[in-house]
Amino acid sequence: MRAEASSTVPRPEFNGFFKETFIFFEELYKHNSVAWFRKHRDEYEAYLMNPARAFVISIGPFIKFIDPAFDTEPKFNRTLVRLNRDMRFAKKPYKDFFLIRFGKTKWGSELFLYLDRNGIELGSFVNNEKNDGHRRFEENLANHGTAFLDACKQYKINGEFSAYELHSGTQPISEKFNPKRDMAKFTGVDYLIFGKELDKSDPVILSTRLLALAMKTFNRLYPLYIFSTSHNPVTDIGSYNGRIGLLKISSK
Repeated sequence: MRAEASSTVPRPEFNGFFKETFIFFEELYKHNSVAWFRKHRDEYEAYLMNPARAFVISIGPFIKFIDPAFDTEPKFNRTLVRLNRDMRFAKKPYKDFFLIRFGKTKWGSELFLYLDRNGIELGSFVNNEKNDGHRRFEENLANHGTAFLDACKQYKINGEFSAYELHSGTQPISEKFNPKRDMAKFTGVDYLIFGKELDKSDPVILSTRLLALAMKTFNRLYPLYIFSTSHNPVTDIGSYNGRIGLLKISSK
């Protein structure tokens, strides 16, 4: 009976974020305190958490289509990253940004949607940190550079996304990532972001079109995930090409 009842619970529909979402972040940026947050808990739930959970639930089947092993549970420490900080290591109690992530492990390579007071970013986080003596992304590019360039061309990554280093701030690598030109710049870099930003005034953010744009972006950037995690990237890219390939997804 319990399972039957749960199946009748309506799934929240994602209709975009709100103008108030970014007002909330602006005010949190100015008044980052526990007292302020408690007074604005309702706005936090209505304008951030409700649409964030709806986004995860709505895009979840598409994420599983791309990679069945990705986590799509709309829960904290799964796809949703908490705002509150560990006060042993922070001066302010809350982050003034929010992250929705799709991957397999914490701090592993992943696909993401990031929000702050200025707008959103859709992209791919690449963990190139040395693990077991290897920088997987860096080594795959060195050993399979031609396959990487081909994948970037096939999935229309060239010139469409910014690339920057993530390390206690951001260090730009390229405003418009050009794989052939920029590959060598990744040497020794632990954490990389490939993304596309939308200003908070962009109407796409406030509509269902954001869902389509996220699908389109994640479909195109998943090859970066493959090259950052795979022991056999050429084989895995071939499998992705045959199973999915570049999808025609309109976000207009």
